[in-house]
Amino acid sequence: MKSIFKAVAIVTIFSVITRLLGFFFRIFLSRKLGAEGLGLFQMASSVLGIFMTLISSGIPLTTAKMVSKYETNSELKKRNQVVTSALVIAMLVAVLSSVIIFLLKDVWGVILTDIRAVEILIILIPSVFFSAIYAVFRGALWGQNDYFSCGLTELLEQIIRFALTFIMLFKITDYFVATKYSAIAFNITCLCSALITLFIYLKRGKLNFKKGEYLNVFKSSVPITGIRLANSLVQPLTTLIIPTMLVLSGYSTSEAIASFGVIMGMTFPMLFVPMAVIGSISMVLIPSISSLMIKNEYQTINQNITKSLEVSVFISMLFIPLYLSVGDLIGIVLYDNQMSGVLLQLAAVCVLPITLCNLTGSILNALNLEVKSFINYIIGSIVLFACLIIFTPLVGINSIIIAFFLSMTLITLLNLRKIQKTVPNFDFNLASLTLKYSLITVFSSLMGHFISNICLHFLSALFAGLIGGVIAIASTLALTKMFKIYDLSMLLSLIKRKKKS
Repeated sequence: MKSIFKAVAIVTIFSVITRLLGFFFRIFLSRKLGAEGLGLFQMASSVLGIFMTLISSGIPLTTAKMVSKYETNSELKKRNQVVTSALVIAMLVAVLSSVIIFLLKDVWGVILTDIRAVEILIILIPSVFFSAIYAVFRGALWGQNDYFSCGLTELLEQIIRFALTFIMLFKITDYFVATKYSAIAFNITCLCSALITLFIYLKRGKLNFKKGEYLNVFKSSVPITGIRLANSLVQPLTTLIIPTMLVLSGYSTSEAIASFGVIMGMTFPMLFVPMAVIGSISMVLIPSISSLMIKNEYQTINQNITKSLEVSVFISMLFIPLYLSVGDLIGIVLYDNQMSGVLLQLAAVCVLPITLCNLTGSILNALNLEVKSFINYIIGSIVLFACLIIFTPLVGINSIIIAFFLSMTLITLLNLRKIQKTVPNFDFNLASLTLKYSLITVFSSLMGHFISNICLHFLSALFAGLIGGVIAIASTLALTKMFKIYDLSMLLSLIKRKKKS
């Protein structure tokens, strides 16, 4: 378990730095493109994401699992065959995806309801090829437990994209021209990431085209890709449903796109901040569980899963009172947009189901239950779209919050039920743990909100938000320790050991 948390610590350090840069980048982009430009980029990205998913979901995860298996058994020749097979499959999918995107540009125009978004989508086509290369070699490094290289690559990718976009947009004042240049910068960034991962892998491995593992890679990656594809379809379908229904409710087209850009481009990225830690746990667990299953060490698997879920709930419950108490100030300080902050306060409760949905899905994939994970996600997606259709006419843009909360909660519960049936002696009481944290969260949120409102009378929104946020988090930590809900000493000891090493 110590090796798991050591690996998580490495990934988390890189992930936190990368996401911090990502937030600064998003702040710059939102101010440079504006709500409408950000909405157009988000609309184009939602369609591109469907095809990116075909490449960058099942294939890298399958590559990681199979590479980990062959590394454990010292079968390096088969490891190289897996990587080569995955690369060939990914490039074929990239070619097919690019052709479909280009030939169906008129169809995308109808779906996105704005020809400008289609123009951005066409510019982004080269990124599909570069992402295919990056996905495969990142998966190989992941399977080799080279978390340092994986984290470093992501960090360099964020730095390159930030620098390129800043330079290219520095003197541009027209938001649509700026949006097009942002797409070009994204293409160049993807190329750099592909070259970096290729270089790192070839230093320790090689490609083997003589005999492949095409069928094994394909069979294992299809269910995982199906889950991620369903996830990617959520965005374009949401893009179609929400603006259309908002327009029918009385919004102008510009207002509908701007509102959609605010919640998906400003508010929702904040909800995924805890994934800097939770994502690290998921990344380490998959090859770890795959190796342990070969050795039939189910007791260790049980322990790793339980501890990871407990940490995930704890991390999530630190962010919920933060967003509830000073979410409105966060929107003003980061994006100069009060609406994004108010929506963040309303959506704070989504943090826990979002993180647990991602983690439990990764656990099922590691347990070779990709098909069951896919079925659970489909069920949740049906609930998501039903809620969007029902609630959008009633509560407008807030329907996205309701839909995501109910959908992610259902998927999490279904995933946990399957884990419980699969792993012997698995015992994780989410309801009891959530109830205990919820009582603490109410007090911490009220305390942070009260203090921040007092500070606003004589301090700026930035400092009032900082003070209120610190109070909310500190209260949560103190009450967690007081009522012994989570053993903080374990995390502190891990941090001390990491500093010494």
